[in-house]
Amino acid sequence: MKDLVVIGSGGHGREIIDTLSTPSELARNTRVAEWNLLGVVDDDPTHTGPLDRLGVPLLGDIGWLIDHPTTFVVGIGTPGVRRHVVERLVGVGAQPAVVVHPGAHVGLDVELGEGVVVFDRCTVTTDVRIGAHTHLNVGCAVQHDSVVGDYVQFSPGVFVNGDCHIGDGVFLGTGAIVTRGCRVGAGARVGAGAVVLHDVEPGATVVGVPARPL
Repeated sequence: MKDLVVIGSGGHGREIIDTLSTPSELARNTRVAEWNLLGVVDDDPTHTGPLDRLGVPLLGDIGWLIDHPTTFVVGIGTPGVRRHVVERLVGVGAQPAVVVHPGAHVGLDVELGEGVVVFDRCTVTTDVRIGAHTHLNVGCAVQHDSVVGDYVQFSPGVFVNGDCHIGDGVFLGTGAIVTRGCRVGAGARVGAGAVVLHDVEPGATVVGVPARPL
């Protein structure tokens, strides 16, 4: 088993802890079974009570990981903050982990970049590329021949249909749907429950059904 540190003690980080703590008899994917969770680092810990109840130690701030470089996963939901944290660790020897919940289905022809997290009940089908440090929250789906960039945040229940392209740093709100063949430009935000029927410009925020610029 390999040592692993989770960055972030908030809800997103603790959901990753839950993924890592899935009983081994349920683990159909060794990406969960192989990790030995050392603890959590956080520059501004405000959730120490829940960590105590989980029995997971707070090791210190991110400086601890810089001083003790080991494998890590970033438990922070905001794409820009996640990128900033990773950039702080570049060059010190810390290595990002790929974490996939055993309750997720990841197809045979799927490429997961470094630092990707796939939560419970997600489905990634075939000929899909997921970029570095992208997180697929609970109950998401990405279908055939789609490309997802780096540092993308899928909120729970997001569906990306086939032949789609999701740019770097995109935020997809809870229950959003990107229909077949659409492109969502880098840095765009898609509101909760929005249905994307046409391409979204880089940096735009779209909401509603069908999704329109805010």
